[in-house]
Amino acid sequence: MDRVANAAKRAGSHATHHLQKAVSAAKEQGYFEPICTQRHLSVRHYTFDVFQYCGDIVHVLALVLCLAVILRESGTGGISFKTHILYFIVFTARFSNIFFCDQSIYLVIYKVLLWSVTLKIVLLLYIFGASVDEKDTVSLPAALFIIVVMTLVFGVYSLEDHGLFVEILWIFSTYLESISMLPQYIYCYRDVDNKCPLVSSYVFAMGGYQMVFGVSWGHHFLFRPYDLDVSSMISGFLGIVFFCDYLAFRVLGVSMLVQVCISVDDTIKEAEEAAWSLVAGQPVQGMDFSDPINPDVIGHREEVEMATTSSVHLEYHRSMRLTA
Repeated sequence: MDRVANAAKRAGSHATHHLQKAVSAAKEQGYFEPICTQRHLSVRHYTFDVFQYCGDIVHVLALVLCLAVILRESGTGGISFKTHILYFIVFTARFSNIFFCDQSIYLVIYKVLLWSVTLKIVLLLYIFGASVDEKDTVSLPAALFIIVVMTLVFGVYSLEDHGLFVEILWIFSTYLESISMLPQYIYCYRDVDNKCPLVSSYVFAMGGYQMVFGVSWGHHFLFRPYDLDVSSMISGFLGIVFFCDYLAFRVLGVSMLVQVCISVDDTIKEAEEAAWSLVAGQPVQGMDFSDPINPDVIGHREEVEMATTSSVHLEYHRSMRLTA
């Protein structure tokens, strides 16, 4: 066993050394230069402005509040496990450029902090059983499929771009972030009796973080359109719409999207359950295919149906003669 472990360790070290050497050589040749220089797309341009700092602070505050909710004595009720799964995918895809580009120490610390804390939140929620919460109903496969389609359809790519893969991951993460809070909002719509101030503060902070970045992209659209890409604009717009609707639901008790979101969510859930039932060879709910096919029974049913049809025709003709 020791020999196998030592051999595996040597092989891993050898592979890591070759990978680091290959990345270093690619950097020296300028392979990653397109994704590290300032260009119009977001992955290559990070503007330090008041919106950026405010958004970062609110986001960190939201994560702290989320941890406080998870670690309270009453459990994880009110927190969407699926929202944090989506955020973990977002940060994993978006922060991939940290391995290829020289970045400020602020960015490195911030990205590592977001990724690691989000991973801890996902693990804690899973350990405490939030993954089976019946109010957390959004279908992750359906959400990811929609975002993949949006990324491929609306993304602007160039085969000459050496940073194409990283750029695709960035655009995918931007679109995915626009709907990452949707499972949490739908959870809240289904959990109207939950009045916990800590949960409300967490949702307000997380939605507020998306609101700040949505306003930031609106500012870019008005004053710096050359820094704006379609994915960021759509993501910012959706973030503002979903958060404003949630605020209206919480403050005024009125929501334009509640019924639409819940109806679409229920429809997707039913379709997903039906698809899994068909794959598993089980009868779809409301349709019983469990009885074995018996030719004699089928023949008897056909005879009964023919006799019933004939009697209906006879009664019709009799009534016509009597009327005449």
